[in-house]
Amino acid sequence: MLIPWEILCEDNEETQNLLEKIVEVAAADPLIFDAVVRGILHQNPYIRIQAAEMAERVTQVRPLFLTPYKRLLLKELAFIEEMEVRQQVALLYGRVFWDEWDLKQVVVLLGEWIEKKQAEQIVNNSLESLHTLAMQKEWISPIYFQHLKNAREETKLPFHDLTIPE
Repeated sequence: MLIPWEILCEDNEETQNLLEKIVEVAAADPLIFDAVVRGILHQNPYIRIQAAEMAERVTQVRPLFLTPYKRLLLKELAFIEEMEVRQQVALLYGRVFWDEWDLKQVVVLLGEWIEKKQAEQIVNNSLESLHTLAMQKEWISPIYFQHLKNAREETKLPFHDLTIPE
């Protein structure tokens, strides 16, 4: 099934209902999820944003659906500059089981996004993914806590609910 991306560009109630149905179907069918993920690379920026939001929602309940897209996450999605897309994609990195080499690249990438301070939501979502990864691998914890501390000091905002060890 192809996703009717052009129809989804309209902003009305019928489109929103269709979006909800596609998210439900994509959460049940990896082939539909594939079309959603490929939508993140679409030429139309609005479609990229919609697809990123859909992928994020599906992977909340089906994180293993991201497994075949590790290369795509590292090689293509990492370079999308749109803030609305990046803030959704940032959450996806914490939902993948990475091998050690790729995990190091992901930690560096998320750290760069945090340091860029493009948008508060990108920083927060990157921190959330780093936190999730730090729960899996102990070596990430000091990196996570340093980024968290820097983000809190620079923005004076209460990022994440975790306390920073002294």
